[in-house]
Amino acid sequence: MMENDDKLIKNFLLTGKQEVADNGFSRQVMRQLPSSRRAERLSNLLNVACTIVCLICFYVFDGVEVLWQTVKELLALQTYQLITQTNLQTLLIAFIVLAGLGVQRAWSLK
Repeated sequence: MMENDDKLIKNFLLTGKQEVADNGFSRQVMRQLPSSRRAERLSNLLNVACTIVCLICFYVFDGVEVLWQTVKELLALQTYQLITQTNLQTLLIAFIVLAGLGVQRAWSLK
């Protein structure tokens, strides 16, 4: 049903189609559009300005120190959790698996 309606609408619009004289209108519009070089330069300038603002904010708010403290805290937390949450049985199983893989690898080299 929808296809039939689409065909009817298309036929109706094609019968009443008229060509409108352009008289150079499209050419005038295209000439008034900003050039792509100008837009590209403006985009690059905006990128540089935003980068400089971000770097200044990073320096003013002591971003290096904040970043360094965050990394230190993450490493300390991970180390603490690794030490406190592992037990001897887990370490023994991991050692046996790694030793087995090492032996297998050594024998495969011959």
